Amino acid sequence: MLQDVASKKIFVLFSSFIREMSNVRNPEDLMKALVRITTKLANCAWVSICDPNGNVEFAQGNRDSELSEELKSMVHWSTQNLTPSYLPGEQGTIFIYPLSKAEKIIGAMIGESLGELPIESADTMRILAFLSSTVLENLELYVELERQHNAVEETLRYMHEILNTFSQMIVAVGKDLKPVFSNIRYLDQAKNPLFEEEVKKIAQKVFETGTRQIQELEMNGNFYSIVGEKLEYEGEHQVLVTLADITNTKELERLKNIDKMKTEFVANVSHELRTPLSAIKAYSETLISSIDDLDNATMADFLKTIYNESLHLERLLEELLDFSRIEQHMLKLERTTFDMMDLVRDVVHSMQEFAKSRGVELLVEQETQDTLITADQRRIRQVLINLVSNGIKYCKKDNSEKYVKVIVQSSEDFLTVVVEDNGVGIPKQIQEKVFEKFFRGGSSLNYEIEGTGLGLTIAKEIVELHGGQIRLESEERKGSRFFVDFPKGVDKHEA
Repeated sequence: MLQDVASKKIFVLFSSFIREMSNVRNPEDLMKALVRITTKLANCAWVSICDPNGNVEFAQGNRDSELSEELKSMVHWSTQNLTPSYLPGEQGTIFIYPLSKAEKIIGAMIGESLGELPIESADTMRILAFLSSTVLENLELYVELERQHNAVEETLRYMHEILNTFSQMIVAVGKDLKPVFSNIRYLDQAKNPLFEEEVKKIAQKVFETGTRQIQELEMNGNFYSIVGEKLEYEGEHQVLVTLADITNTKELERLKNIDKMKTEFVANVSHELRTPLSAIKAYSETLISSIDDLDNATMADFLKTIYNESLHLERLLEELLDFSRIEQHMLKLERTTFDMMDLVRDVVHSMQEFAKSRGVELLVEQETQDTLITADQRRIRQVLINLVSNGIKYCKKDNSEKYVKVIVQSSEDFLTVVVEDNGVGIPKQIQEKVFEKFFRGGSSLNYEIEGTGLGLTIAKEIVELHGGQIRLESEERKGSRFFVDFPKGVDKHEA
């Protein structure tokens, strides 16, 4: 009879635990449920959840949260050997159950029963420990996926905010000629049926011809430039339509060029953001749908990919933020005194793996010993990384001896850093435009090169904020040399 009562109690507690596990959404709730059920099941004086080294993460009962060195040693042995341990305690039996899944050690459950620990309770707690390990690992993965999902949502929100800052009206149109996305400026004008009709006309023309369409429209005494550009998102063909007010005829040609570049910028940024977002989405969906079928190594590989793509997104957003600060004249410098050669070597070292992947050799030359400078080291590093990275990206694929060389030299008034490459070079007719915002060269080669087209614009602004200048010498198919001149001068308090 007593055995039946005990079995019924175990069944009730076990069922209660299963119900609670189905509702938990974070590791702390799971540990609370496990400790609570274990306390009732074994009539425990105290129960704790600890890491593999015996450091308590959650505790309940009349005991200090810190375990003795002896108990920590027992926890370590038990988790390393994946074996439950039992030893006499002050009030009953001290038990230790490893929390693990496959070969991954998560921690341990340790506690003390009031009196001798029944065999059936010990068996049940072993099962509870196993189930808790599985759920705990899945919860950790769930929390990580949720964090990545929030990062994706925040990136999309930020992208929308960027588009809303543009003076142009921007709308993406689907095959049915209905808007699938628009910025706030387009929404302000969407009530005008003439705007809607013109958007449909140019979108239809892009769908029919498959080519970029540009036209001008006069409406109520104002002139507008309308640009339609084909897009493809997740296999679906769309058209990006940009409408810009070009009423001021003196600015007409300039605005046409800006309109074209911004349209390309929007499409390019959309592509740059969509690439890592698509990877994050694909890997996250696979993890969510196949979480019970994937081994730990595959899960770790998936999460590493998600993390790396998140870093890519972060770099893109930092570049967009810097551009925003420049547009608002809010880019500030934090000057310190440092050795330019040390910074150059650090930049070259950080770019070695990227250069190696493209078969490019990185070289450093020092032509002066006077290399101390007072400037914003973080921003100067940003300039050098952009120039070296461009040299690597625009190498000639058929050249067996590709290189990018960084030379530090000085004159009476300036410390100059030269970044030289033997890559594709820049045509003379567009050399004056390479520092313009959104400009990416207009070559088909650019569509193979990642980037927003803002790097050199930001670099030029940073150099000029230091009172310096950036110059270019280039010959098509032979290579380029960028000269970055910084005014000499050392803050004696910093040196």
